Amino acid sequence: MKLMKSIIAVAAVLCMGHTPAYAETKWDLSTAWGANNFHAQSAIKFADAVRESTDGSVDITVHLSGEIGVKITEKLSAVENGIVQMADMLLFLQAGEAPFLGIDTLPYLIQGQDEMKTWLDVAGPKYDEIFASHNQKVLYYVPWPSPGIYTKDAVVSADDIKGLRIRAFNATSFEFLNKLGAAPVELPFGELAAAVAAGTVDGAATSTSTGVNSKLYQFTAHFNPLNWSTSPDAVTVNLDAWNALSDGEREIIEKLANDMEAEFWAVSADEDSSKTKILVENGMSVSNADESLQAKMAEAGKAMWEAFYTDVPDAQSIVEAYTAKVGK
Repeated sequence: MKLMKSIIAVAAVLCMGHTPAYAETKWDLSTAWGANNFHAQSAIKFADAVRESTDGSVDITVHLSGEIGVKITEKLSAVENGIVQMADMLLFLQAGEAPFLGIDTLPYLIQGQDEMKTWLDVAGPKYDEIFASHNQKVLYYVPWPSPGIYTKDAVVSADDIKGLRIRAFNATSFEFLNKLGAAPVELPFGELAAAVAAGTVDGAATSTSTGVNSKLYQFTAHFNPLNWSTSPDAVTVNLDAWNALSDGEREIIEKLANDMEAEFWAVSADEDSSKTKILVENGMSVSNADESLQAKMAEAGKAMWEAFYTDVPDAQSIVEAYTAKVGK
């Protein structure tokens, strides 16, 4: 009888050793982007790293565009209310909930990744405050490539852009193009190719990624990477879900976020350079703004900063501290 009990005990231990480990914490991460988008791919890579590094105790499922029913403008509120535990959100699209988050669209303010790093150093505490007030914290940021303009004829000087009918992609780009002297157009993106082909529109404002994906090189011949703004996505986590983790799990996830953020920024930079190469390979000429157009951009941008301060007064001191560092 004692021998039988010993055998049973050993068998139980062996069975326990072969019992599969189940995740103690399961989170949903909502992203607006599809499987081919570099932001979505980075989020999936991060989720995989968290799962592996925590031995499965934190299991993050990334839900791609539209899969989980969270609208692109509702990421902030969805994480706040626990509809999802995490989200990858384009900040300026959450400005309806927190107006300061629209600041990165201001022209001439943040131009490229180097300036974005300085901006986050200065404005980081403000972002932390905003996200904390919405029951979440930022794990990492990743910038988008900056927008430029696709046109039939080369745009280099301030005179070149005057009167051009350019499709704008949001209200800020519409106002900015108007201040540059262009004639911005509101037009569904799906109608752009036909409008350019018909001559009712002269071009479009968008990134290199969208330009390649939409094959704008079939309808326009020139691209100028005006680089007038740089906008980031942020990956955030609900504070209730975050605080429910163990200290060790939080430490692992924060370290992964810090370590992988630089890699994700490099992916974004490569996205821009590789897509520019594809544009050139498909016959497009790339031009750069001369001093007259750069001066016009600065003038238009700073006028829009002042208007932003009227609606978001606490932005001014942050912008002034930032511009002192970057010399604008």
